[in-house]
Amino acid sequence: MSVDLVQIVKDIIKSNKYLTLGTADDKPWVAPLYYAVDNDNNFYFISQLDSLHTKHVLKNPTVAFAIFDSHQPEGTGIGVQGSGSVVMLKDNEIKEAFTWYKTTFIEMKPEFFTGDAPYRFFRLVPDHFWVVDPEVKTDKRVEVQF
Repeated sequence: MSVDLVQIVKDIIKSNKYLTLGTADDKPWVAPLYYAVDNDNNFYFISQLDSLHTKHVLKNPTVAFAIFDSHQPEGTGIGVQGSGSVVMLKDNEIKEAFTWYKTTFIEMKPEFFTGDAPYRFFRLVPDHFWVVDPEVKTDKRVEVQF
C-alpha cells in the first residue's frame, strides 16, 4: 500500500479536538467529548459523574469512538473509527492526565476531579483503529495498527 495509513490516523487525531464516544448499557448513547491524546495514543477526557456516558462506562467500559472534521465536503470526508475501553482515573493518576489535557473550561486542580466534585478524568485506551482506504473507489474501512 503506497498510502501511509498510520500517518493519516495520527494526522486526524492531531488535527481535531472532539471525538464522538459510543457507549451502551440498556440503551446505546453517543456523546461528543473534547479530548487530548498522549504519546501512546490513549485519549483523556473529563465528564460529569451524572452524565449518561459516564454511567455507561462505569458499568460497561467497552466503547466505540469516531474522530472527524464535520466541515469536510460530502464524499471527501475521512475520519478515524475505533474501539477500546474507558477507565476513570484514580486520584494518584490525575496529575499525569494534566500533562496531556489542557483546558480553560475548568480549573486544572486535582481537587476539582475528586471527592464531591462533579467532574472526573477518564482515559480511553484504544484497541483498534479503522480508516477509509483511500486507494479503493468504494467506502471501505481498513484496520490500522500502530
